[in-house]
Amino acid sequence: MVDRVRLVRVSADAPRLVWELHTQTERVAYLDALDGDLLWVSHIGVDPRYRRLGHATRLLHAVLAHAPATPVGLAAAPFPSWRQPGLLHDDLRTWYTRHGFHPEPSSQDPYRMIRPAMPPEAARDGCGCGEREKIELRAGERGRRA
Repeated sequence: MVDRVRLVRVSADAPRLVWELHTQTERVAYLDALDGDLLWVSHIGVDPRYRRLGHATRLLHAVLAHAPATPVGLAAAPFPSWRQPGLLHDDLRTWYTRHGFHPEPSSQDPYRMIRPAMPPEAARDGCGCGEREKIELRAGERGRRA
């Protein structure tokens, strides 16, 4: 039997934002970001047992829907989570490109990618992909955006 995996926003205490995916018994994925003029995704991690099921996409959609009118940046560099490697650089870059990011390397970060802010009329649709998902808040959590 496959456990239902629910999306929870763990922290919205600016500047740190955290979303997690949980089964009834464990955390299976997370996304850490820093909010500001540019919302920076610092890490996405998915438990190897739950990879290739769309969980990283769900997390990315949550952060994009949180701030559709804000540009989002990240470093598309491989980073192991759960002590196991994830996607390789070219695969990561392809995955982020599918979600509207484009390469903007700098001398300090050759892996830097940016997703521009969406125009207000497009931002009404959340992250712009047309998908919507209920995001649960952890008890006592509040934030300026859902």
